[in-house]
Amino acid sequence: MSHGHLLTQKARYRSRCTGLGHQAGLQHLQALQGQDPVPAASRDQARLEAAVFERLGGTIDYCAHPAGVARVRPSADHLVVEVDPKLGPEHSLPEHSLQALLPTQHTGPDEDEGREPGGIAGVRLLGIDTAGLHLGLVGTDARVTITGPDPKQWRTIVTEHRASCHDGDLLPLWDAPALTPFESAYLAAYPTWWEEQADSAWVASGLLRRIALFHTVTKPYSLKYWPHGLGWKFELRYEHDVPMDHEALLAHLTHPVWGMPLRATRDHCVCKPCDCDKGAERNCWYTLDTGGRRRGEIGIHFRRVRAGRDTEHEYGRLVAAGADPNWLAQALPAHHQRSAA
Repeated sequence: MSHGHLLTQKARYRSRCTGLGHQAGLQHLQALQGQDPVPAASRDQARLEAAVFERLGGTIDYCAHPAGVARVRPSADHLVVEVDPKLGPEHSLPEHSLQALLPTQHTGPDEDEGREPGGIAGVRLLGIDTAGLHLGLVGTDARVTITGPDPKQWRTIVTEHRASCHDGDLLPLWDAPALTPFESAYLAAYPTWWEEQADSAWVASGLLRRIALFHTVTKPYSLKYWPHGLGWKFELRYEHDVPMDHEALLAHLTHPVWGMPLRATRDHCVCKPCDCDKGAERNCWYTLDTGGRRRGEIGIHFRRVRAGRDTEHEYGRLVAAGADPNWLAQALPAHHQRSAA
């Protein structure tokens, strides 16, 4: 394979994983000769990215993009995550995500509420500028920048969150230069669990760095994921006439050169193209794991709804959340055609 062809292939892979344009991928890879299109994060960087992946919140309602992430910009020692503005029709995804990430300590009279921090212990707000809101992990060089709102909007979100903490008997911990005694005690109580989580953080980090695959190579109208032990579970829902494209998604996730070090196993797959059973719902389950070499496992449930199922509710929430009409025409073609008529 010629150097030019290889560079094109790498740029195409990066574009599909990140949601960035092909030309931008070419320029990035030309400037960084030899770098993988989606480089793996270091252990500390992966820990911070895993926290962001867990607490983004873009799967608890419909957003403009699956998981609420429009695009990401991964580099060897940094990740930029561009989040959608809305969580459902009314709420702010940046506000929700920040509240779920920044650590707090409950100081009220209810002892049960104060045993563990709100947010993620050790996450720190490093600053806000035109590049976005910068998060770090205390005691490390890990950095994640969240973009979407402008600096004024970010500062308003932080100011309002700080005020709500005061009203709710919560002490903000995100400005402390080191781990607070409260955070240290919490982490010291479960050392084995946190070590195991750190060992498996590369899975969530690798998924976040490739999150755009869920709208570039496959078109579910709904994506949900949640932690399961030291791994993750996913459910992708498709309109009846939309191909599930699980082979394409899995091939990108497990690419032999640039993908995550995972293998895909088909647990159960019933995605007949015909409607010989009156268009019944189709379900396929796959497991991605390392074959026992490293911690972490991903279970993915591909679910295509039955023929005739009304997706008006889902379509309406996606429109209200700002989803692109061209994407809606691919993810919910039947309802999109009815709405456009």
